[in-house]
Amino acid sequence: MDDEVPLRAVVIGSGVGGSAAALLLSHAGIPTLLAEKERRLGGSAAAVERDGFRVDTGTHMLCRGEDGPLGDVLRRVGQGDAIAFRQSGEPAALCFAGAARGGSAGAQQRGGRVALPADLRRLAASALDLARALELTPLEAARAARLLAHATAMRDVDLAACDDVTAEAYAARFLPRAAAAARLGGLLGLPLLLPGSEASAGEALLALRQLARSGRQSYPEGGAARVPDVFCRLARELGAAVRTGTAVRRVLVRDRRVRGVELEDGTTLSARIVVSTAGLASTVAELVGEPHFPEAYVARVRALTPSPRQAQVKIGLRRRLAAAGALAGLGGGAGAPALPFYCVAPTRFDPSLAPPGHELLCACAVSGASGASPGAPPATVDELLRALAGAVPGLLSEAVFVDGSPGDERGPGAELAAGTAQTPGQVGRARPAVYTPVRGLYLAGRAAGGRGAGMELAASSAMECVDRILVDLGRDLGAPAPPALIDIAGDLLGRVAASTVSWVARPRG
Repeated sequence: MDDEVPLRAVVIGSGVGGSAAALLLSHAGIPTLLAEKERRLGGSAAAVERDGFRVDTGTHMLCRGEDGPLGDVLRRVGQGDAIAFRQSGEPAALCFAGAARGGSAGAQQRGGRVALPADLRRLAASALDLARALELTPLEAARAARLLAHATAMRDVDLAACDDVTAEAYAARFLPRAAAAARLGGLLGLPLLLPGSEASAGEALLALRQLARSGRQSYPEGGAARVPDVFCRLARELGAAVRTGTAVRRVLVRDRRVRGVELEDGTTLSARIVVSTAGLASTVAELVGEPHFPEAYVARVRALTPSPRQAQVKIGLRRRLAAAGALAGLGGGAGAPALPFYCVAPTRFDPSLAPPGHELLCACAVSGASGASPGAPPATVDELLRALAGAVPGLLSEAVFVDGSPGDERGPGAELAAGTAQTPGQVGRARPAVYTPVRGLYLAGRAAGGRGAGMELAASSAMECVDRILVDLGRDLGAPAPPALIDIAGDLLGRVAASTVSWVARPRG
């Protein structure tokens, strides 16, 4: 690095990835400025107050809490208990719309609702109900159970082998009937918010394995916005400057080296390190400029598929109706393509997020429904509301408010995450790296690096990004503490058991 430029880092964006990166850089002793263009912190993990509800602006997946990457970030800075994660007393549930009884458009829909155990390794107890809801034959039900057993026991090498296969294609290895494979593939792709025909099977199965091995599903106390809020507070305590309403106009580069940033008001700040969470395409084309990158890198960035925009709704209810911490499933029915959707009920984890006795639902529809024709438009808010109404009877009649955002527009107050879609060719070793050909320019958040889903993906990316920065600075990351003998023995036994189950349940033929 040049001596003429001070060792300073500028982090662009205060979502989970940006706030985690700012915290970790500050903990490493690097003077850091976090610049957030909005007036409030959090990016897609921000929150707004409405009618006594504290509403997440995004729709966030359940996480592993302190056992996952969010907890890892806190432990790295010696603040492992700075965020409380709560578990719901109600299990998650899968909801399905079935075929209509009778031929009329208004005919009653057959559907299904399957409660999922907190420990997904015990999913066998719900296998029969799940098979009925998916409209599987007895033979297909047995094959689907084998798929789930194989998925929860897969080794890392098994997952990597599935990175370039879609979730639907992977399901077809067990379920030859196209309709059955499409429905099961659609469920597998839900954690990535992608249809089964596009989601990477390796990444989708990793998310399933992580939740299965965790044995519990959590949500931050105080809502998703609690995560970036705490990360930013801790970063400030370590000396970081955190500014809202501060937009970065461009990253200053000379001779393929970062020199600093220019803010929208014309102020320039010298820095050797810039971490962008603005998305890979936006960073390259808008913040830096394509001429500063090799042509091959620019071509790769242009070819990447971004995360699709989602139809989202936020619903405040007068009373508790969901009877589950989270709902996921396939809406549609009556001959319509199956619409994958996901809905979390934050108040099932933290009732203080709504007035007493009320309930908050945050939901999104996955673009590109299974069975839809190629090039079909993304799901609409109306379609999502119909799917939710089928899963939660009485939903709309009990609504205090319904805020919706169509898939091609920003929602009310929501900044959509700038991510790289977790499709084949864009995950695992093929995932865009957290470093770039411009020395000192790095990426964090859902656009590059990391594995997993939702906030956990962003936190995982931030840790990978800061580790790379420290290595580039010549810092010693330090060796992890040696595991205890009992932990080694338990790990070995777990690996042997997982390998055995994975081999027995593997697809054949």
